[in-house]
Amino acid sequence: MTQLIETRWRKHGKDRVYLKTSDGEQVGHIDLVAKNVVAAVDGYEDELAECLARWTDGDASPEEPPPAGADVDAAEPSRGWDSPEADEALSDPPAADAEGLDLATNVAGAAARAKRNEVNAQAPVLNFVARVLGVKTEERAWRVGAKGEEKVAAELGHLGPKWRVLHAVPVGDRGSDIDHVVIGPAGVITLNAKRHPRGKAWVGERAIIVNGQRTDYLRNSRYEAQRAARLLSTACGRPVEVSSAVVFVDLEHFTVKQMPADVQVTTRLRLLKWLRSLPVVLDDEAVDETFTAARLANTWK
Repeated sequence: MTQLIETRWRKHGKDRVYLKTSDGEQVGHIDLVAKNVVAAVDGYEDELAECLARWTDGDASPEEPPPAGADVDAAEPSRGWDSPEADEALSDPPAADAEGLDLATNVAGAAARAKRNEVNAQAPVLNFVARVLGVKTEERAWRVGAKGEEKVAAELGHLGPKWRVLHAVPVGDRGSDIDHVVIGPAGVITLNAKRHPRGKAWVGERAIIVNGQRTDYLRNSRYEAQRAARLLSTACGRPVEVSSAVVFVDLEHFTVKQMPADVQVTTRLRLLKWLRSLPVVLDDEAVDETFTAARLANTWK
């Protein structure tokens, strides 16, 4: 049998396992409630039946799988892969719609880049002159921030297969976003990327000072983690603990006098070592379940 990737999805009373090939082709899914199989393409009937038997411990007698694209029953007509109802249809649960339902496709720094483009469009010539002269502007702040998120994302790309990462996660309806959400053996961690080229950062128990100025980084990171915990707990139907970290990029000096008790403050180059040093609190199934909920845009509304 062909080796397929299995992803369990539970929401709205449904409990399914979706299967796809290593190159991302959707094969179909098994319904653990109805104990049947639904094929998305032809040629994988044996794999679907074997998956159903394994997940139900053989406690199922599936009929011949319906042909690809067939109705599950009269009450649930087949729908297109790109329809707004995709996560209720015969498709991968977090399938993207026009509003970007699947956050796993988000690009790091996308929100900051969009904001930079919006600001730049208001005064492109002045912003160009400011860039040439090295003047700090709002346009520059968004541009520098986006680059910082991109650098942190590149580092997170080396975490390994047991970890899942989301970037530029939109939260609420007021334009807020979380730079990175990391889900893995160490649990769920929100990362707030801060890029200060050749900057100096000082970390104390109750404050972070950058280039001599007190920042609100600790307060914002705490709030992000609390908000993420509340939303993920609701989506998963169980308590989900979330911790947070501030990740500095391109500093010249980084001094930690005392680490805050509830927010980790680190640098891009120290990030992976810190994440891998954390105790294991989630098994593989819990990681996948949490990620399945986290990648849905509606989770963060």
